[in-house]
Amino acid sequence: MTRRGSPIASAGMVRSVLPFVLALLAIQVQAQTLLDAKCTGKADVPWSEQIAGCTTAIDSGKFVGKDLAKAFVSRGNAYAQTGDLDRSLADIEQAIRLDPDNAFAVGARGDLHLVKKDYARAIADYTAVIAIDPGNAPAFIGRAIARYATGDLDPAIADCDQAIRLQPTLADALYWRGMAKRRKGDAAAGDADIAAARKIDPGIGR
Repeated sequence: MTRRGSPIASAGMVRSVLPFVLALLAIQVQAQTLLDAKCTGKADVPWSEQIAGCTTAIDSGKFVGKDLAKAFVSRGNAYAQTGDLDRSLADIEQAIRLDPDNAFAVGARGDLHLVKKDYARAIADYTAVIAIDPGNAPAFIGRAIARYATGDLDPAIADCDQAIRLQPTLADALYWRGMAKRRKGDAAAGDADIAAARKIDPGIGR
């Protein structure tokens, strides 16, 4: 993603603006039932093959409920990785219908709404994730980015503060807090946060 100017501005935005879909999906899929050798949700299989493998799993009739939801989430991730956000969103919506309390899927939908600049829906999804899992740092980061995009800076900073309390080494939380502080006119504090973020991730914001 581009972190200069509008935070949700170009295809370069992908890494930080999709904390669920693109950065953390592997955490979930490592523990999930093996649906198909090519439906892992991780970068160990090319994304085009993931789409085919997950489609095979979905169409097989072997999986229902939460297991079927996992296949939709994995395929949704693969679609997102290839830039097909509409199909990704459709799969994530299907996963949520199958497993409404799946905080990961709800967060992934928030990511997709964020990328599509539907900030109200993104904020609603991240808030729902936080209600399910108050310790979910990526949900606070996602909500902070959405709030930053709408100019709601104090709540954005508060969300970043909470994400940092939960996971102090999250470079994105530090970065977006710094951006929000800068936008409020506190350049020194903003620069300090951004410098701290770059100690963790030297490429952030570049």
